[in-house]
Amino acid sequence: MFSFGWGEILLIVVVIVVVVGPKDIPRFLRQLGTLSKSIKKISREFKSSLNEITEESEFKDLKKSISEVKDLKKDFDIKKNFKNEINTIKESASIVKKEMSDIKNSEDDDEENLIETETIKSEEVKTELKDIKSSEEK
Repeated sequence: MFSFGWGEILLIVVVIVVVVGPKDIPRFLRQLGTLSKSIKKISREFKSSLNEITEESEFKDLKKSISEVKDLKKDFDIKKNFKNEINTIKESASIVKKEMSDIKNSEDDDEENLIETETIKSEEVKTELKDIKSSEEK
């Protein structure tokens, strides 16, 4: 960052001795040390507050991602979807069975009606034949 050579350091020491004086140099160095410590402390606090803010935002993002995954899990509940599909198939099968039994009953009814109709027709024919025979015999 800063590159000081020996000549530059010597020049700074001479300026400090002239400006501060040889008697107050220890007190000046102590003040310089405390100033350096306070600057480092402020720097650490600033970095830690930035890290906390970053971690909080990361945690918020992480919590949001976790809640999204939970929502997706609810949407893609395979067992529930599978059961729903099975129930749909069972309902369809029961509807088909009912329709088949209705068709069979309707066929049986049609067959019975046909038999009744044929029976009535055959009786009518027999009656007509009897009438014809009886009219011929006379």
